[in-house]
Amino acid sequence: MKNIIISLLIALTFIGCGKSIQTSYLSTSDPVFITENIKGKSFSIASQNFTPNFEQNLSQALEKNGYKKAIKNPDIAIKIALNYIRKNSDIRNNNFMEFGFGSGGFRRIGFGSGFGSGYESEYFYDAQASLYIAINNGKDYQTNLNLQSQKSSFDYGLNQTKDNFESKIIDKIIEILNGF
Repeated sequence: MKNIIISLLIALTFIGCGKSIQTSYLSTSDPVFITENIKGKSFSIASQNFTPNFEQNLSQALEKNGYKKAIKNPDIAIKIALNYIRKNSDIRNNNFMEFGFGSGGFRRIGFGSGFGSGYESEYFYDAQASLYIAINNGKDYQTNLNLQSQKSSFDYGLNQTKDNFESKIIDKIIEILNGF
């Protein structure tokens, strides 16, 4: 029994040591609904200010969804530019006061109190990307993709945030092309 409790405590200790997941949100400045029938599913991509793997990751995601990379005269031309990405910080009030009473076996009675003091820094990133989609012999669509990570006392790195934001952008492009 004692070994089980010790093993459980050790396991619970290491659960908290895992990599935390950064949550982010994406919104568009204008809604984009592609209503026309795209005859072919060939595409080309042009991007600016993204990581070197962005175009490759977007191509792979499109190919998984039935699109094919165009050698010449694409049916869908995707142009995207990362306008900015910036780190921000905010201060959260962390003042609190707690009280507690308790009792245990063998006539033990307890009283406890805790006080939080000061302020805590919270960090978040925001970014904006301009998306342009041109359909061959059809309309052109454009919108800004606005991204923001959730505020957190954990300071995520810029590279992890860029990867997270690029993943959200790729998902949004697929969503737009597949018609939701």
